[in-house]
Amino acid sequence: MIIDVHSHHFPDSIAVRAIAGMSHAIEGLLWPVGDGTLANHLDHLEHDGIDKAVLCQIATKPAQFEVLLRYAEAIRSGEMGARARERIIPFLSVHPDDTECLRHLDEIAARGFKGIKLHPYYQNFRLDDPQVWPMFEKIADLGLVVQCHCGYDIGYPGRYDACGPKEVAVLLRHVKNLKFIAAHLGGCDGHPVHSTDELADLGAYIDTSVLMRHWHYDEPMRIVSSWPTERILFATDFPWSSCSEAVRWVKSLRDQRDWDAVFGGNARRLLGI
Repeated sequence: MIIDVHSHHFPDSIAVRAIAGMSHAIEGLLWPVGDGTLANHLDHLEHDGIDKAVLCQIATKPAQFEVLLRYAEAIRSGEMGARARERIIPFLSVHPDDTECLRHLDEIAARGFKGIKLHPYYQNFRLDDPQVWPMFEKIADLGLVVQCHCGYDIGYPGRYDACGPKEVAVLLRHVKNLKFIAAHLGGCDGHPVHSTDELADLGAYIDTSVLMRHWHYDEPMRIVSSWPTERILFATDFPWSSCSEAVRWVKSLRDQRDWDAVFGGNARRLLGI
């Protein structure tokens, strides 16, 4: 089984607008391989042999929690179709500025969802800020998984200060037993070589979602080939990377004996699948 732990699509009513807006914001530096819709996402998963994908929703405003919850429930209930129910694992999101944030985390856990997606740039917080640590402590207590953007974001040029390896390390030293996926190879882009290495000792997972144009850079290749097998998770950041090409890239860097763990076994264990 292949599980993509980091992917995106949007409700049909906003998909075209969302993809166009993000593409415009990054000024043509990156082009999507999909159109942002659920149907297109599912078609790519089936065509490329991806069995399941974590849908990473992001609450960019506190008021968005209920909207994201309704969409996640529609996927899980089968309202969005059998293909979506079988293949998509919806993650929720909370906003650190939401006064009901901790209650919403309780609700996410009570409803049986696996985890949440956070993005410090979109949500305007830092991982090393003690003011957000109670949120992460609550997440840890509930046993939820955090899928968190880490490192550089092409939409925020010049920003390296909120969620790089150093900030991740500060958070994980303070909040124990946190199931934390440091996306984009732990946020290596724009940070010193080997800066992500200590995150494995702190219990972090990393995912393999990297911009396609960076696949042949030395540091991403080093991390994918050397990271502890039990702490690395296959991911694409679809629709910003091709699923099939991402599979080939990871396979080219990992020994075949590691493939079962990296492509699905670790995710099944972490997500309780």
